[in-house]
Amino acid sequence: MKRDLNDTLVFLQVVRLGSFTAAAHALQIPKTTVSRRVRELEQAIGAQLLRRTTRQLSLTEAGAVYYERCQSVADTLEQAEHAVQQLREGPRGWLRVTVPFSFGVSWFAPMLAGFRQRYPQVRLEILASHVPLDLVGEKIDLALRLGALPDSSLIARRLASFPTGLFAAPAYLEREGHPAGPEDLMQHRTLALHQARRDVGYVWPLRRAGGRLKDYRVDPQILANDPALLRDAVLAGEGLTLAIEQSLDEDVRAGRLVRVLPEWIGPPQDLNAVTAREHVPSPKVTALIAYLKAHMAGDVA
Repeated sequence: MKRDLNDTLVFLQVVRLGSFTAAAHALQIPKTTVSRRVRELEQAIGAQLLRRTTRQLSLTEAGAVYYERCQSVADTLEQAEHAVQQLREGPRGWLRVTVPFSFGVSWFAPMLAGFRQRYPQVRLEILASHVPLDLVGEKIDLALRLGALPDSSLIARRLASFPTGLFAAPAYLEREGHPAGPEDLMQHRTLALHQARRDVGYVWPLRRAGGRLKDYRVDPQILANDPALLRDAVLAGEGLTLAIEQSLDEDVRAGRLVRVLPEWIGPPQDLNAVTAREHVPSPKVTALIAYLKAHMAGDVA
């Protein structure tokens, strides 16, 4: 027998409210209709979902499994309806966003003025963090994340891809000399991110233009979990680092840092806009993602 989604929604309401009478009142339909729809759902599924007595209603084992699996469907439908209602009014309300600490300070925060001018009804709450936050548990609408995203419960939309390279302060290079090639990195002081750790130790993937990436061993003197934490150490002449070029452009232009082995480049770092799979993106989330993509493409000031 063909199943009717409305029958499932009626069943969910019965379970949530604990009775056919309460469900009928909430749905504004006759109690007999509620009872009939649940009965037709059981016939379509081929299993009893509810135990009915004169005093109480309870779930069967099959009913408990079905209820648990269908709750997310109902929640998604409610979110979709809410998103459509918001769309009619335009993006508005609080938008909770988490960003990597380094990007939050140097890149994301300066762009907010343009976004706020375009969407004055949106209020932003920004959480800068060195570690990925739980989007569902922290009730976060959108996360900006760099690099690979192994968590399959997330939906990622790539905003940009940044080239990486080696950098050092002139003072360090005057004192320690320039490496002749990546093979010399083990003889230099290096400043690395924790994620550079491999089974063989710490490595930096590097390649010449047109070539393939190859892992080169490094022996870090300083480790950190965010590039911003390494920048001051590099500026102070503590050693070499592998970093996103754009994040250090201003320091290079000012002469505070120098590109080392410029013919060698590291792996590009993707910047992704990430949402939880179970959350239907609201108009304000969609608006921010579109704005960020346009900004990265140079289509907005």
